[in-house]
Amino acid sequence: MIYIRKLRSLFLFAGLEKEEYVSLIPVIREKNRELLRVFSLLGAVFFFLLSIASLLSGGFASANSITYLQCGIGMLIILFCSWFVLPKHTSLSACFVIVFELLLYAFGIRISLLHAEKAAVSAVAFLLVAPLLFYDQPARLSLLTAGVTAVFCLIVSRVKTPDVAEADIWNMITFAAVAIAATVFMMSLKLRSLLQSRQIEHMSQTDLLTGVKNRNFYENRLNQYPEMCASSLTCIYADVNGLHEMNYREGHSSGDRMLCEVASALMEHFGSEHVYRVGGDEFVAFRTDGQQNILLSEISHIKQELGQKGYHVSIGTSFRLREKEGIDMNEMVSEAESCMFSDKREFYSHSENDRRSR
Repeated sequence: MIYIRKLRSLFLFAGLEKEEYVSLIPVIREKNRELLRVFSLLGAVFFFLLSIASLLSGGFASANSITYLQCGIGMLIILFCSWFVLPKHTSLSACFVIVFELLLYAFGIRISLLHAEKAAVSAVAFLLVAPLLFYDQPARLSLLTAGVTAVFCLIVSRVKTPDVAEADIWNMITFAAVAIAATVFMMSLKLRSLLQSRQIEHMSQTDLLTGVKNRNFYENRLNQYPEMCASSLTCIYADVNGLHEMNYREGHSSGDRMLCEVASALMEHFGSEHVYRVGGDEFVAFRTDGQQNILLSEISHIKQELGQKGYHVSIGTSFRLREKEGIDMNEMVSEAESCMFSDKREFYSHSENDRRSR
């Protein structure tokens, strides 16, 4: 029973946990989109060059010229879709990967049929190579390999002479088994490597205590924000009040818990991708194309929500319309920080907060 579960995990999730595999799906789609662009471009160039060469050479190769041309056009269509369709419909990447592989398989089978007296070579070669070009679920690739093998065997048994057909069928079945085993093994290695790379990237970008992005990532990404908005950008600068006092009074675990609560509240409203811990008790968040009145209402809600838990945060904002000359991000953040200090002074001006003043 344990081996069945392991085998199932290997075919369905490349040996990863289901949650790990699911977390990789967006990364797999993006990787496959990039690979489709590269391989479809190379495929188009390859097939068009073969088409030209076959027309010039005559003889054996000239019979393949139409097939080369058709495959080249197919590759161009996939290339076009990878640039203009997949960015808007990323969930279709798996479909285009299958279409790309089917095109290679169809080419191999077609070449085999054009020369019925000769043993198939192209079909076997593509059967071994095609499944390893992209990132995909081993079960899906294995089913595709088995299906193509069955279709190939059915066609050659009817078209080729019995002795050639028998050799092709046995070769195809043998190499299909090798292809499935290699695919499962290689996908396991590739997806594990992708998972580890993603985990390392996540750790390098994330504040491990609070789960928001860290200052390193903030510095690298700050100047990209003007390009992320269509009409406006808002910077939110938050500073936790009384952190040092709480650490002194109740211990660092209580202070850590307060930071996590503040980070969680900010992420809930501004998203985990746009909240950064830039100092011990300071956070910066961004909102693209948001309405100011809604934002101010959210900030009030954050303060109220944290206040009910006994925590207090000072928040300042800075708003900019997107302009042709761009947005000075350092100036914008400084303005939000100044507004935060004004809010902090107001908080500590109340007598009940004097003893917590720094």
